[in-house]
Amino acid sequence: MRGLLVGLALAAFTACNGGAPAYATQYVPPAALELLPVLVEQQRAIWPDAPLPSFLAGQIEQESCISLKHSKCWNPRAELKTARENGIGLGQFTRAYRADGSIRFDTIKNLANTYDSLRDWSWETRYDPRYQITALVEMDKGIYERQRNTANDLERLKFTLSAYNGGEAGLLQDRLLCRNTTGCDPARWTGNVALYSLKSKRPQAGYGQSFFSINREYVANVLELRRYKYVSYFEDSP
Repeated sequence: MRGLLVGLALAAFTACNGGAPAYATQYVPPAALELLPVLVEQQRAIWPDAPLPSFLAGQIEQESCISLKHSKCWNPRAELKTARENGIGLGQFTRAYRADGSIRFDTIKNLANTYDSLRDWSWETRYDPRYQITALVEMDKGIYERQRNTANDLERLKFTLSAYNGGEAGLLQDRLLCRNTTGCDPARWTGNVALYSLKSKRPQAGYGQSFFSINREYVANVLELRRYKYVSYFEDSP
């Protein structure tokens, strides 16, 4: 009976939150209020038919917010540095280094060479919030369009988020592993591809978690924990 009552209480809370899970906070960081109009503008210009476009705001929160009241939350100067890479801003755009200190890859340079909307972006202007927001939307749209043979748009979006965080090559490996595993459906993330991966399961220095845990939590956090508070800004359904 206690379990039933708790379930009913959670269902009621979720209904009151417009469909959000009971554990999803409704607090919107102050810095987000300044940048949300730019994000909505760029989403509508670049990717007007994006599924659940509020996920973009949830993604920025996931990328930049150590906590919702941290000074770097929704801050274009949010930065994560490790010995192997330097992640910048609202989308943690990465410059990675070899052991000798030379640049292995530069996401900003690659994006500037790929998208007309970002052709004037450079490492020198890496903290520009409009460029960062434009880059996030362009990257997500591009990854989403490259996902094939997915069960539905939501599963396709989950694959997109996994690839954004862990790389498209890594996602392809995970889907192939699933395809070769009895009972695993490579067209579905939840309960299928999400369970199988070649990513390391050892905690990594500078991260505090394994790359596997980070990647799987990334998808769940963006879609189930963080995006709901932003739904009204994008006028999409919960």
